[in-house]
Amino acid sequence: MANKQQDHVAALDLGSAKTRVLISELLGGNGDGASRLRFAGFGEVESRGWRKGSITDLGEVTACVKEASEQAEKMAGVAVESAVAGIGGPHIQGVSASCGLTVSLRPRELTREDIRRLMDTAKDVPLSRDREILHLVPEEFVLDSHHGIQDPIGMQASYLAVKAHIITGSMMAAANIVTAVNRAGILVETTVFEALAAAEEVLSNEERELGALVIVLGGGTTEIAAYQHGSLRLASVIPVGGDHFTNDVGVGLHTSVTDAEILKQTMGSVLSKQSSHVSSIEVPGLSDQQSRFVPHRALSEILESRAEELLCLIRDELRRSGLDRGLGAGAVLCGGGARLGGICDLTEQVLGTPARLGLPPKIIDMPEELDSPEYATVVGLLLYAYRLWRMRNPARSRSTGSRWKMLLAGRA
Repeated sequence: MANKQQDHVAALDLGSAKTRVLISELLGGNGDGASRLRFAGFGEVESRGWRKGSITDLGEVTACVKEASEQAEKMAGVAVESAVAGIGGPHIQGVSASCGLTVSLRPRELTREDIRRLMDTAKDVPLSRDREILHLVPEEFVLDSHHGIQDPIGMQASYLAVKAHIITGSMMAAANIVTAVNRAGILVETTVFEALAAAEEVLSNEERELGALVIVLGGGTTEIAAYQHGSLRLASVIPVGGDHFTNDVGVGLHTSVTDAEILKQTMGSVLSKQSSHVSSIEVPGLSDQQSRFVPHRALSEILESRAEELLCLIRDELRRSGLDRGLGAGAVLCGGGARLGGICDLTEQVLGTPARLGLPPKIIDMPEELDSPEYATVVGLLLYAYRLWRMRNPARSRSTGSRWKMLLAGRA
């Protein structure tokens, strides 16, 4: 297979439900984002070796990465040498912090080096030995006594400060992901919090300014990222995901996990009041037991109960951060769980804010089957990889936008 990855970027979404690899060809010319990428290849396999968002079998995870990458490589005609890898799970935590420095005795023009010095200072926060910083995302800059500055480069000041949201994760969890991917023959360029990658692409600038919440409903966990006044204000992980919904159905309807997943995907809804009182569904029995018919509403009631619990946990997170009344643009749902019937309606009821599905931005020639909420994360990771490539290769492209320079400053 030809080695042409210098003209391609790749993303790897390691979920506890699916493992996905997406390859895109780099296009020349001006512009940014999806318009500068052409779809090349995609691979997807059922994930193995995960439990509740954490790796339990390194060999199985590596095997899944190999299978998915081979599918994508065969379609693209290029070998994947390196990729940006997503990271999630219950170990992810976010916290806001502030720091500042005096750049001169008299006001002068601020440079990119001043910003880098400030961000390096902001990283010097006390962490336990088992944790590391994944992202340091500026919320706002302060120039002397002026607050609310989004891009200070070129402005005049003698004192520069930043309020930032710091996303940290388990060093062991990150190391296991890197090891699993490396053993599959792929170099991990960087690890990216999956909800951040998705949120930066499914939200518009207007939505981030008004206040918006992105909910990534995964298999083992649910990741959230909230924005207000244009900046990230909250990053968190709820230890409830699609697998919990499936297990509830299996226990409640006395059927296997495999059959419970099929029932959830094909006939599931979280709005029990809209389910018919008279219609029934066939539920396969366990082992040698025969199938039986149960009211469709029984399935909906099981799913609704778990969905309400999850959304109430999200609401509690928003309240603790003071964001429960600051989501003018509403909530955006991504991930496989976003396809569950009625989930947007229930989200609106529980959170008291509008809700919609988050579809990934369309790169050139992207297949229609990828235009779905469950692929928002892997496409977001691909665009992150593209902008990281632009930052590392300034001679081959125009400089990336100031917003992404700030987001990538700590990862380049």
